[in-house]
Amino acid sequence: MPKFQKYHLFIYLFISLLGYRIQAQENLNILNILRPNFEYLAISKQFSCSTTSEIKDIYEVLRNDSLLKFTSKKFINSGFFKPYNWIRCDFLNNSNQTEFIFEFNQTYIDSLKVFTIKDGKILKEFPQKGMYFKHNNNPSFLSNKYAYTYLVTLPKNEISSIYIQAVVNDGSLRVTNSLWKVSKYEERIKDIKIRTSYLLAFSGFASFIIIFSIILFLFSKKKVYLYYAGFVFVVSFNLIAVRHLISPLYIEKYFFFGNNFSEMFGLLQIIFLIQYANHFLSLKKEYPPFYILLRSLAFFTFLLYIFSLFMRGYDWFSTFSYYFSKIEMIFLILFLYSIAISLIIRKNIMAYYFVIAYLPLVFFVIHYVLTAFQLTTSYNPLQWEFVIFFEISVLTIAMAHNYYLLVKENLIYQNKIYNQRLKISRDLHDNIGSQLTFIISSIDNLKFITKNSDKVVKNKLSEINQFTNNTISQLRDTIWAMNKNEISFEDFLGRVLAFIEKAKTATQGIKFNINSTVSSPIFFSSIKGINIFRVIQEAINNAIKYANASEIIININETNNRLIIEVKDNGIGFNLNSVDLGNGLENMQQRIEEINGNITIYSEINKGTSIIISCLKNKTNAV
Repeated sequence: MPKFQKYHLFIYLFISLLGYRIQAQENLNILNILRPNFEYLAISKQFSCSTTSEIKDIYEVLRNDSLLKFTSKKFINSGFFKPYNWIRCDFLNNSNQTEFIFEFNQTYIDSLKVFTIKDGKILKEFPQKGMYFKHNNNPSFLSNKYAYTYLVTLPKNEISSIYIQAVVNDGSLRVTNSLWKVSKYEERIKDIKIRTSYLLAFSGFASFIIIFSIILFLFSKKKVYLYYAGFVFVVSFNLIAVRHLISPLYIEKYFFFGNNFSEMFGLLQIIFLIQYANHFLSLKKEYPPFYILLRSLAFFTFLLYIFSLFMRGYDWFSTFSYYFSKIEMIFLILFLYSIAISLIIRKNIMAYYFVIAYLPLVFFVIHYVLTAFQLTTSYNPLQWEFVIFFEISVLTIAMAHNYYLLVKENLIYQNKIYNQRLKISRDLHDNIGSQLTFIISSIDNLKFITKNSDKVVKNKLSEINQFTNNTISQLRDTIWAMNKNEISFEDFLGRVLAFIEKAKTATQGIKFNINSTVSSPIFFSSIKGINIFRVIQEAINNAIKYANASEIIININETNNRLIIEVKDNGIGFNLNSVDLGNGLENMQQRIEEINGNITIYSEINKGTSIIISCLKNKTNAV
């Protein structure tokens, strides 16, 4: 053999050997190697493909490996607008086992197919899983939400592959894949159970907050607590129940949410978030234009929600509602957060809470946006469960603080009102009372000076004297009511008895009876107490003046949560249909209506008259 040919052969063999070694090294670089002591592997060497058009056939992928591009990242993020995905993981099994648990760590999947492949041939095709294939999912899937798992077989000391086909219509493919030793995966199951128990504890926490908020609403009548209760319910139900405890298919089938149920919950969250944030941050007072803008946005979102219930069968509308709800939520969170920061400058206490509560959510939203543009290389570092738990915890403290401030403000207001009433009552007593007393004294002097005067003049002076005495009596009753923040039933009853004693001395031949069966503690506001007292006073005066009655009975009873007061006489009565009731009875009607009570008049000729007052026992009903 010529010398130069030997050199050529040597060079050829050297280049071939070098190429082989380079090729072998490249093959090793794309393989996930399972060592002899293998227990767990976070798969970082993968091939992936994400498209807008579906590639349904596994054989098409096998025939054209160039479809899948290599990545050395553990986290695969397809970004939005690419629902159809293929992933390939190649393994060299140098371990002492052949069976493993393959974990696909994303559960918000419409459809998931997994294949094991060797030398271009399908070793096993697993049943199709996903939200719409619940019967094939592993039993714990709907109760833990953390991953789909497969028992895969990988031949020893050989190269084989796992192919994954995933369809994600709700968001993007954001997945980490891992391989576990079968016995090692039992520890993972324990961890999942612990995390699930946290969710159950959170459900109890959320239920307490909802009940607590409703109670605060009932006491304060402030809508912010009702909106907050609705927000917590929707968020916690979506987080805990849907996909954890209740299948999304069940929601879609029986709750009329359609196949865009995720967006429907998103729209509900937006509606409650806007309404409670508007009140929570006092935007009507701080930023009126923003208040109007957000209310309009809430109304529009509500209309879209109602409209969506009837458009669930149209794919184009599902797509629209999906993107609209996501964009609106991102815009709303960032917009409200910027408003809260500006309110901090105005020393708005609730704005501090809002900024703290939503700080994790803002980071979560930012990461969400980065994920949409494929600018992230890992899962969101903040778990959604933590974000919601932190947000609700801080806002609940804020709501309790808000209620404390409302109570404090109300006490300050009540003290101001009480002090004003006290000042007015003193003025009435010291000024008007003394002047009326002076008038009575002057009239008595005039009667003495004019004792020989005309009888008509003397009668007129007596009438003026009597009118002034009645005025002083009514003034004292008014001062009695004004000096009290609340009037107990015992105090009220004592005032009625004192009036009856005066009536007895001023009348002849009329018997008075008062009966009370009230046993529970009852308190009136000052307005409620004086109004009821005036009506009883007017009813007794009418019976004395016009009824020619020989007996007047006052019955006071309680039934359920109402107080029933009846003033009854055995006088001549009158025909309700033919008699003008006059100003007295009209005034009685107005006084009872002011305290949201009812007054009923029964009368029959020669059988007497009965006036019945009905009102709530507690003072909260008072004006």
